[in-house]
Amino acid sequence: MDDLDGRLSALIAEVRHNPAKSRKWRTAMNKLLLQIQQLPGVKKSAHPNYPAALNLTLEWVSREIANFEPRSPSVSKSFVNWINGYLGWRIKDLYSPDKDAPISLDAPIAADIGKTTRLELLPDFTLSGLDGMIESAQKETTQRIGLQLELYIEQDPEGKLRNSYPRSNPECNCQFLSKRRVLKEPPDKFKDLAKELNVKYTTLNSHWDRKCEPSLQEIARTLGYEQEPKP
Repeated sequence: MDDLDGRLSALIAEVRHNPAKSRKWRTAMNKLLLQIQQLPGVKKSAHPNYPAALNLTLEWVSREIANFEPRSPSVSKSFVNWINGYLGWRIKDLYSPDKDAPISLDAPIAADIGKTTRLELLPDFTLSGLDGMIESAQKETTQRIGLQLELYIEQDPEGKLRNSYPRSNPECNCQFLSKRRVLKEPPDKFKDLAKELNVKYTTLNSHWDRKCEPSLQEIARTLGYEQEPKP
């Protein structure tokens, strides 16, 4: 078994070992979904809505991972084939005559017409912290945005979070704080983080309020979150 097969096998086993939608399950699933996006052979498309097709596929993987069965010649190749079997149809949907029509979460899925909708298949997904922003979204939006926000915090692809920190305190950056305040359950207290980082409590708390939390809210908005207007 090569290194990639070993990593995949370990990640899949970790997901299956933990109760679905528990904190440990979500942490393990996030690692697996990050790995999927780096796997060679996963279908690609130049279509501008390809990220949406990939996102639907990642949601499907999170629901169906228990049904994956490794086959010869390797875990990684059979896993990629399994993913592509679903992703290929989602890419095909992008080029269908109704490609510009929005996906209805209330419409029956093709494999189970008249019985199950996409909305019914979405798992409950909540994200602690951030003033309940993710929890207040509708069920399907919460699952999608919550998962994408967690992945964004883990990856920080533009360096927006890790490069935001108080002067002379790079270790007190927004990515580190987000992992400890948003992804961790229960979240760490500011006073404990300040002691760990040897930073003044007021400095850390102010940086979170002025920089980190607004950045997370803006990221969530770019992912599709729309905050309901106050009455």
